Amino acid sequence: MSKKLIAVIKREYITRAKTKGFIIGTLIFPILLILVFGGIFIFSAIFQPSTRTYYVVDQTGQIFNEFESMFPDTLKTGELKYKFIEKVVPPVELDIAMEDYQNLVLNERINGYLVIPEDVVESREVKYSARSVSDFEEQRDLSNALSRIVTNIRLEKIGLSPEEIRKEMYLGNIRLVSLQITDEGEIEKSGVSSFVLTYFLTYIMLLMIMIYGQILMRSVIEEKTQRITETIISSIKPVELMTGKVAGICLLGLTQLVVVGIMVLALVIYGENLLIRFGVSSYELLNVVRQIQFSASVFGFLIFFFLMGFAFFAGLFAAIGAMVNTEDEGQHFQMPLIFTIIISFFIMFTVAKNPETPMAFWASLFPFFTPIVMFARIAVSDPVLPSGAYLSIFTMLASNALIIWLTAKIYRVGILMYGKKASIKEAIKWIRYK
Repeated sequence: MSKKLIAVIKREYITRAKTKGFIIGTLIFPILLILVFGGIFIFSAIFQPSTRTYYVVDQTGQIFNEFESMFPDTLKTGELKYKFIEKVVPPVELDIAMEDYQNLVLNERINGYLVIPEDVVESREVKYSARSVSDFEEQRDLSNALSRIVTNIRLEKIGLSPEEIRKEMYLGNIRLVSLQITDEGEIEKSGVSSFVLTYFLTYIMLLMIMIYGQILMRSVIEEKTQRITETIISSIKPVELMTGKVAGICLLGLTQLVVVGIMVLALVIYGENLLIRFGVSSYELLNVVRQIQFSASVFGFLIFFFLMGFAFFAGLFAAIGAMVNTEDEGQHFQMPLIFTIIISFFIMFTVAKNPETPMAFWASLFPFFTPIVMFARIAVSDPVLPSGAYLSIFTMLASNALIIWLTAKIYRVGILMYGKKASIKEAIKWIRYK
C-alpha cells in the first residue's frame, strides 16, 4: 500500500471522524436504534395512562364479579389499571342509560362502557363503547376474559366442571423445546430470538451500506464539480484515489458498526433487566431477549460481510459520482442500487426462516444479495455454517476485484468529464478505453 493511498484513506476517515456530527452521531446512533426497535415498549411504560374506568351492564347477572376479578393489574402508582363499575339497568331503560353513558364518555368522566347481553352465550357478542377504540391490546384482554367466562358457562351447562377442564387444559399445554443439531451435539436455541437478532443486524448492515455509499457518491461529485480532483490526480493515480476514498469512508461505517456491536452485546447481557426496569412484564418478550445469543463468530461475519458489501456497492456509488455532474443526476442513477439492497433485505425474511433451501443457497451466492442474505443464513444457523458459506466468501472477493477493476476504469475518465450527460452507454465506452 503506497504512502499516497494511505494519505487518501487518512484524509477521508480522519477529517470526517473528527467532525462533531460524526462523533455525536456515533454516540446517539445506538440510542436511536433502541428507540426504533424498543421505543414501543419503552414509551408505553413511560406514558402509561391512569386508571381506566368502565361501566359494565351485565344483563346476565352472573358474569361481572368474575370478569372484574380477572383484572388485578396495577399501575406504578399502585392504583388499579382498570376500574369496572357494575350498572344494573332494566332492559326497557337501556337506551336511555346508553345516552347518559355516552355523555359521560364525551365529557371524559368515564373511558367507556360494556353491555353484556342476556343471550351472550348464544350470540357471543359484547358491546364495547369508548371515546377511542384504537387500543387493540386492551380490547384483546377484555375479549379474552369474557371468552373464558362464557366458555366456563357453556361447560357448566353440559355438566362439566370448568375448574377440572381448565386444569386439564393447563396440564396439556406443550412447550416446544427447540434444539439445534451441531457437530458437538444438540444445543437449545430459540428460533424467534435468532430471527430477531438476524433482523436487527442485517438492518444495521443495510443502513450502513446505503448511508455511507451515498456519502461516498456525494464526496466524488463535490470534488469533481469544484475541480479539486484535477489537482489531486496530478500526484496520485485515479484508481488509488478511488480505492482510498472507498477505504476511508468504509472505516467510518466500520467504526459505527463496532459501536453497535458493543451495544448489542450489552443488550444481550443486560437487556432483560432493562426491560423489567421499564415496566415490561411480557413473559414472551423477556424470554426472547433472554435467549438471544450473539457469538463472536456472528460478529466476525457481520464485519466481514459489511466490508465486502460496502466495497462492492461503494465502487458502484463512486462510479456513479464520477459519471454525473450534479447530485440530482446522482440520485437518479443510484436508485437501482438502493432497490437492489432493499430487495436483498426482503429476501432475508424468507431465508432466515428457511436457510437451507435451494433458493436460499443460490440467492446467497448472487453478489448483489450475498452480504445481506448469506449473513442472515449464517446468523440463524450459528454455530453451524450453512452450505455455500465458504463459497460466498470466494465469490465476494472475486466480485469485488471485478467491480473495482470496472469502476476504476469509469472513475478515471468520469472525474475529468464535465458538462457531458451521463449514460450507461457512455460508461461502457469508458470501460473499453485503454
